[in-house]
Amino acid sequence: MNPFLTAILLIVGFGLLAWSLARRFLPLTVMQQDIRWDAPLPRAGDVIKYGLGQFRFLQRFEWFHGLAHILIFWGALVVTINTIHVIGRGFVPGWHLPFFGHDHLGPAYAFAKDLFTLAVMTGCGLAFYNRVFNRPARMLHTPEALIILVWIFSMMLMDWLYSSTLFVLVPDHPEQQTSFLGVLGREMLAASGLTAADPMTARLHAVGFWGHLLLAFSFLNYLPYCKQFHEVTSLPALFLRSRKPAGTLARQDFEDEDAIFGVGKIEEFSWKRGLDMYSCAECGRCQANCPAHLTGKPLSPMRLIMDEREHLKDKTPLMWRAALARRREGPEASAALLEQWEGPALAGGVIEEDVIWSCTTCGHCITNCPLMIEHVDHIIDLRRYLVQVESRFPKELRQTFKGFENMSNPWGLASNTRGDWMAALSETGAPAVPHPENKPRFDYLFYVGCAGSFDDRYRKTTMATARLLQAAGVDFVCLGNDEMCCGETARRAGNEYLAQHLINFNLEMFDTMGVKKIITACPHCFNTFKNEYPQFGKTFEVIHHTEMIRDLIGKGALGPLRSFAGNGPVVFHDPCYLGRYNRIYDAPREIAQCVPGVRLVEAERRKRISFCCGGGGARMWMEENIGTRINAERCDQLRATGAKTIATACPYCMIMLDDAIKDKGLADEIKIMDLAQMVDAAMVKHKKHK
Repeated sequence: MNPFLTAILLIVGFGLLAWSLARRFLPLTVMQQDIRWDAPLPRAGDVIKYGLGQFRFLQRFEWFHGLAHILIFWGALVVTINTIHVIGRGFVPGWHLPFFGHDHLGPAYAFAKDLFTLAVMTGCGLAFYNRVFNRPARMLHTPEALIILVWIFSMMLMDWLYSSTLFVLVPDHPEQQTSFLGVLGREMLAASGLTAADPMTARLHAVGFWGHLLLAFSFLNYLPYCKQFHEVTSLPALFLRSRKPAGTLARQDFEDEDAIFGVGKIEEFSWKRGLDMYSCAECGRCQANCPAHLTGKPLSPMRLIMDEREHLKDKTPLMWRAALARRREGPEASAALLEQWEGPALAGGVIEEDVIWSCTTCGHCITNCPLMIEHVDHIIDLRRYLVQVESRFPKELRQTFKGFENMSNPWGLASNTRGDWMAALSETGAPAVPHPENKPRFDYLFYVGCAGSFDDRYRKTTMATARLLQAAGVDFVCLGNDEMCCGETARRAGNEYLAQHLINFNLEMFDTMGVKKIITACPHCFNTFKNEYPQFGKTFEVIHHTEMIRDLIGKGALGPLRSFAGNGPVVFHDPCYLGRYNRIYDAPREIAQCVPGVRLVEAERRKRISFCCGGGGARMWMEENIGTRINAERCDQLRATGAKTIATACPYCMIMLDDAIKDKGLADEIKIMDLAQMVDAAMVKHKKHK
């Protein structure tokens, strides 16, 4: 069209873009190091599945808008090739990429380009309708989002105008054989009286050409300053996502002289966390099932990341200077510059303390985020700073921490009563449970946990599980009074130092006793032993009691079973750390269905989108004074199924839901049982032990 103007557009457009990208990415170099280059093939697979495949947009939450996003995303990828062709034709008429000529892929691409142009326009229309008329609660409804949709739609219109006028000007153009959208445009122009000789046709052709390029380059330069920046960062962010097991927190190295004890400043996050802040698409899927957000707490996982991103942008001029100083003068000069920040603090300032302490670490935000942002890790790092550096945390946790320090349990109950359940079990006529000192060779350690040892409600589960293991002839031992907390609660409360003390003590004891396999009824202990203890140099085979009981029933080691004597029907509540984090959904349901007379019903929020009980993330030891109580909300959801018995497989869930049932005055109407209790009650062989 005009090589000079095209060259100016390229130089200015890409020059400004390079400057904007440098302003965004260079500050990340003063954030903490984070190695994310391992396992390149699985990482590439993640990009294909979650990035190119848009896998998480096809799941339950608002498929309508997900479909719109997929149409726009895939359409943009295909149409971008045509934008490159248009740029080239600004210098050489008819230019195309190699193998995209008329005797190669050209005809096929002309058809595909029109098809995906139509897809983008349809996607923009669907998204516009959704935002204007449906207005999903999870989304931020801002004018910017609508402007961006109109912007993208207009780019497609300009491209359509360009190809339509091209076919008028060049009647024998070979792309007309397959370009159905361009041919339609040509016919519409011809019907209006435009011909190749008409000067208006050439003008419209120029409008289509320059309109498409100007909209494309202006949009490209707007990206670093708006939420659409995820179009640049999302695929790299997916490639660099954490590959640690779900439900695993990062280990703090207290022996490192440069260790950071939590995150109090934005630069104390890793550079990957900064990339995630840029990558947030503000889609709201993270908060769509967040128990804190939906019960009126100040926490919104989306807003958390957005607030951190705005703080990063506010601090960018200083971090830019610090990044340049780091390259020229070294890290000391960079650190000195960062100390000059006079704006608000991150932890407790930009991110308020009520936000930080509202999280139950249920993991819904992570498992539903299309870009796999690790919201929980952000919150735990902020908690670590408040606890370990500022000593600022909810007053209830002071007693909890003391309980761990002095008695190795959150209630602070006497540690020499931890094994009292074993004596109570023997009183029912069951065989004594051996200790490793009395039985140095064993297959399994049945790790009971704090709730299973001290909470009266869950001690019944502990005893039921032990009876089932005995009835099935499982070779196991228990630690009794020698057992210590696994460290999970202290870790999620931000007290990493205390958690590591408990973890290291357990590892030494387990090593001395030769522990190889662990059975536990608590999903929090299960997750910690399975996914977090390997960080400290020891890996165990960890089995949740639902998996063990399911397998024992399948082998015929437990049976015959009597008919269920409890209230029915039964609804199973999926614990977050069993289901969402460790994907154990089927075993509990299979157990329930093996008990004769059980009619299992399902809650609307179940399995991957199950609603939290409110007890995770150390929330069970904190007061809940803001909004609706999470356990009350979950109780209502389960009650809506018509169930008279709530089955679960987690001490936190049992305690929290039992409290909700009592608070609502429903104790005579609804009962809550662990699955081990249900099977134990149905056992024929050891009824005499009851």
